[in-house]
Amino acid sequence: MMRTILKKWYKFQQNQQAKKCNSHWYMRFGWLNQTLTNQDQLKTLFEIHSSRKFTFADCFYVKENDRHFIFFEEVDDVHPVGFLSVTEVFKDGRYTEPQTILKLDYHLSYPCVFKIDNDWYMIPETSANKTIELWKCVNFPLKWEKHSNLFENIEAVDTTPFYHEGMWYLFTSTRRDCKKFGDRLDLFFTEDILNPNWKEHPQNPVCKGQQQFRMAGKPFIYNGKLVRPSQDSLKRYGGNIELKEILELSPTLYKEQLLEIILPTWHDQDDGCHTINAEEDFVVLDAIRLSPKK
Repeated sequence: MMRTILKKWYKFQQNQQAKKCNSHWYMRFGWLNQTLTNQDQLKTLFEIHSSRKFTFADCFYVKENDRHFIFFEEVDDVHPVGFLSVTEVFKDGRYTEPQTILKLDYHLSYPCVFKIDNDWYMIPETSANKTIELWKCVNFPLKWEKHSNLFENIEAVDTTPFYHEGMWYLFTSTRRDCKKFGDRLDLFFTEDILNPNWKEHPQNPVCKGQQQFRMAGKPFIYNGKLVRPSQDSLKRYGGNIELKEILELSPTLYKEQLLEIILPTWHDQDDGCHTINAEEDFVVLDAIRLSPKK
């Protein structure tokens, strides 16, 4: 009930804000002296903005042959729906001009890239097509071919694979018996993600609430604990990120607890964040930047 009341208040504030400010999503990245252990480390990151203040968001990191890449969603005024791009980044903050890797006639976002043996795969968000799709990279990093549909006739967003104790798990938010994506978190599992025999977790939905369980990146180790980043869209879509410690994960049990909240305090004009990926000493996240209307 309290979140419902607060949501209405924040919606009113957003409408007032939209009259005064423009906004765009951008990305922050950098290398740390150690693995990510506290939010102060996020203040020193480099920024990547679209030259015309379009959307750069849903960012994922890949290291390949000692080179560093960020895969992300891009939106501009030419293509009517989101598409996927990649940029190579360097330790002095430089980055290459983004190049498109996948552009279809339906919306694409959240390019969750992961490696199996020596091959790179990707599960982009394709909820507009009512699928969960698996793509394989055939010429890194630009050329991708569709491998298979993991699921069909399903509305699911920000699907994130995670290999744990001999099993592949898919974390995803469906809109089954709920109003908004993020109201619930679902789990599916299989032994082989390339030739899957999917089973639905018996606790589904493993989490249920109001717009606070949608995935916000791949699970990672934070202060020695396995955490699952999730979006909290109470304040706005992509208002902030919550780090949920995974306490139990098996084909029969799932349990998590809130560990920490990441707020966009690194810049006084930033008003939200909704994707973070941290691997070794590298971190990348997105944020929304406000600018006064002229």
